[in-house]
This record gives sequence, C-alpha cells and structure tokens, in this order.
Amino acid sequence: MAKTTPVMMGLPSPDEAGPAELTRETMGTEPAALRASRRQLGDRSAAPKPRKPEPAPKTPGEPESQTPAVPKYLTLERVEARLRPDQIDRLGQLRRRLMAARTAKTERFTENTIIRVAVDLLLEHGDELHGNTEDELRTSIGVQGPAVS
Repeated sequence: MAKTTPVMMGLPSPDEAGPAELTRETMGTEPAALRASRRQLGDRSAAPKPRKPEPAPKTPGEPESQTPAVPKYLTLERVEARLRPDQIDRLGQLRRRLMAARTAKTERFTENTIIRVAVDLLLEHGDELHGNTEDELRTSIGVQGPAVS
C-alpha cells in the first residue's frame, strides 16, 4: 500500500521545502492572490499617518482660549446616587427646558449638571437642615416631598 501525504493548498510539500522555508510568506495568513495584488498596488497599511498641523504661535495681545484642555467631567469625582423615577423624569424635563432656553451655547447641560447645582444650593443652606428622616429634612428647607399614592 502506497503511503499518502496530505496536500495543503498553497504550501510546498514536505519533500520540496524544509522547515526553514516555511515562513509567514509561504504559510500565508492571506491568500497568495491577495498578497500579489497588495504588492502590485503598493501596500499602504504601513504608510505614515498625516500629522495634525501645529497651532500657530500666539501673539502677545491674543486672548487665552476658552476651551479647557481637559473636559470638565474628567475633573470631577464619580459619586452614585439613587433617585426615584419621578426625580429622573423631572431632571430630564428640566435639563431639556434649560438647554432650549440658553442664550449662549457654550456649555452643555446634563442631569449631572443640575444635580451639582442642587448640591451646591443644599450645601449653601445646610445650616437650615434639621430632622430625623428624609421627609423631615425636606420639610425643614421648605421642599415638598413626593406625592404618595
């Protein structure tokens, strides 16, 4: 019975090539036709990417840019708060109303923006807060609680 050797497409038989000849090119991670077409067209995958133009030097009287180097949200600490569904809905409505009413479109408002302002307001009036429950704290500063059904 004759000994058969498996034939693999695109690879030389073991009789034709020794281990040193089995390179990436001969083993291929892509078909030979694709490799040939890349060579004909010139493989642009290794071409250097264009650099961004450098900004022009500032003149002595030129005002500083108002765009911060780092986005504002990256300068803030992440804190988790659990809100009621009605609070989330009203925050969204308030954000949309405030965004639509802006006269200067310099800063985007998010629900987090409004929460930070609310925390500042609460801290400003912290000495007025007193009570033993969330409802009592709310009442002490004149805020009505959620409607209970």
